Amino acid sequence: MLLDRAKYILDSPIIKRTNPIIEILFNDKDKKNSDNLTLQLKKYSHPSIKIHPIKNLDFQSILFQILSKYKNYSTPKFFFLDPFTYSDVTLDNLRDLMFLPKSEVFLFIPVFHSYRFSSNKGFQKDHKTRQFVEEFTTKGMANYDDIDDFMQSIKEKIKEELGLDYVRPILLDDGTCKNAIFLLTRHQKGMLLMNQIALKESNDGKGINIKSQQTNDLFGYQETQGTLRFDVLTQKLEQELKNRKIMTNNEIIDFSIKEEFLPKHAKNSLKDICKKNKIVIEDENGNNITEKQGKWNIAEKITKEIRFTYDN
Repeated sequence: MLLDRAKYILDSPIIKRTNPIIEILFNDKDKKNSDNLTLQLKKYSHPSIKIHPIKNLDFQSILFQILSKYKNYSTPKFFFLDPFTYSDVTLDNLRDLMFLPKSEVFLFIPVFHSYRFSSNKGFQKDHKTRQFVEEFTTKGMANYDDIDDFMQSIKEKIKEELGLDYVRPILLDDGTCKNAIFLLTRHQKGMLLMNQIALKESNDGKGINIKSQQTNDLFGYQETQGTLRFDVLTQKLEQELKNRKIMTNNEIIDFSIKEEFLPKHAKNSLKDICKKNKIVIEDENGNNITEKQGKWNIAEKITKEIRFTYDN
């Protein structure tokens, strides 16, 4: 999947003009896995894809090499981490990777296993599951409402500890097996893209059914049974407007993206809030804009600033 996507990007006429190179490094502690991968890689070739020799190092060793080599490397970097055990990757490790210039991280977590035992305070302090839960969640060992509550706790902890505005979790649901991926990015567009993918593949934008095996896609195409609750965004956005008193269209869009929605959902929420006659809308020159005019410029691309003032 990674190589197919790389080829797709490199074959774009626009990208080709820049004479790009994509470098890929695979690492697996298990040599049997890397030997198998070596055979698979023989099927692939592309003049603009450079695959480094596969390494068989533990995570901390490969991390040290990466940090040393790329600390001043301005080319965009994308790290996919699939730790076999929770202790392989720490928040400090993620912080180190995110401090590299132009870096994003895709973190895979066997989330259901840790969620199942998150309330078991009988674990010894050195138990790997307990160590993961205590380090990677805001609540630690506790009774979580559900797996979404658990994942949101992980999300908030990563945001707090790494100083990130954009962290996007998606639950990969295979029935009895539930894992999760977390996108860590400093860029609004990265979070927006992840929101688009999640909402395309799922009704609720949180969990994606991946039972279908006949796919070359990371997520699969079967929808979950949940439904997207727009009222959640409406309630949160109205409270944010109350707290700030004034928000621009840029700020409203950014807030909605952080809450795992899209700009169009923000516009729908604003329509509901406006029905209460508690918002004054003005353009950058201070001219009032009525709801019927609808020129709020709530979209992925902003062409002018609009101010929304909450009037108690």
